[in-house]
Amino acid sequence: MELERAREHCFLSGVGDVGEQLCAANMPFGIAKIQHVQRQLGLPMDASFVGAPDATVTRNAARWGQGFGYGGRIQWTGEFSVLDIKSNHCGMIAVALHDPPPPAEMEERARLLVKHPLVVDDVEVEFDLTESNHFLDICQIRERYDDAAPKTDTLAIIHSSGHEHRERSPKGPGIYWDASEELRRMMETRETPWGPLHVLTGDRAREFYAAYRWCEDFSLRRREALARALLGPLDVIVNRTHQGQLAMNDAILGCYSFDDTDLASGQLFPLTLSPTLPAYLVRPLPNLDAAALDQTGFRPRAERLGLVDRLSKANLLPHGGGYSFAQYERVTGVVAEPGQPVAFELEKPGGVVDRVSDVRAAAYGYRGDEVRQRMLDLRLGEPVARAEITYILRV
Repeated sequence: MELERAREHCFLSGVGDVGEQLCAANMPFGIAKIQHVQRQLGLPMDASFVGAPDATVTRNAARWGQGFGYGGRIQWTGEFSVLDIKSNHCGMIAVALHDPPPPAEMEERARLLVKHPLVVDDVEVEFDLTESNHFLDICQIRERYDDAAPKTDTLAIIHSSGHEHRERSPKGPGIYWDASEELRRMMETRETPWGPLHVLTGDRAREFYAAYRWCEDFSLRRREALARALLGPLDVIVNRTHQGQLAMNDAILGCYSFDDTDLASGQLFPLTLSPTLPAYLVRPLPNLDAAALDQTGFRPRAERLGLVDRLSKANLLPHGGGYSFAQYERVTGVVAEPGQPVAFELEKPGGVVDRVSDVRAAAYGYRGDEVRQRMLDLRLGEPVARAEITYILRV
């Protein structure tokens, strides 16, 4: 019953492929855990997840194992922190270049940064553009759709986060509970029917959130410093987290969120789909609007749960294409046995079914233009410029 309640609090309306189906199958476990803790604390059991068009799995095995997917916004009532979401300030900076350095010079600058790291606030900056799906792309604008597009022809987009403060920070504990001894001493381990949830309450939650905010500010500054060191003179278009906390009880995982200030200023956000597809600068639109709530069929359920206001102010944009699993056709079932990792039954062409718990080990690819199209269908945002990726930094 509690798991079904949590499932009702998950709203996904993306591209509908196996990546999103896996996210939809796993997220109820994380939401159920938060709702269970809400009940323990005497709070409304209203934790919810709203998916963005790029909702999919997370490559962080610990986060996935705790019941959290990727590509959406998690919100709940109550001033307590949920550490299993593992907010880590990952994000992107998009910049306009007037005189970009040649590739050989960027590569030499990168090699020097590996040997002689930048220092920001007396902290050595780890060069992380060679890890996982982090990158530096040089892009040429091929089409402008209105006057909001940058006037320069060359853009650079950097995706990075860094590991500098996962164990400790100058302002308090580290940001990862499974890496920070101090954070483990502060946290509470709350037992739920689906496994433990690691939380902070009261003054400890407020102390952690203050430290987290400093670490996020550091991450924004390190990203800009890295961009300037690699690229030289530039104009910042946007430098924004897409994996972090908006408040103590409000987190985004693998998507952008924006506010009225962003709308008023005409803030643009980058959308990168794959190395072979165009990148876009996108202007956000307030969402989910009334038409989208009807189009997705969310309205009756949101009204019954009292979540219409939360959904209508989700204000989400996809940050990328997200992972896809072309070898599978659909998710056919979920197996949750006590003391065992949750397993997902995935059907291949021909009806063969694999049972997979470690989704990180499964072969994956990246989605294509369907994510951008879904963003347009739901009126979440509109592109103002299309750019071709002409160079990817290799070190």
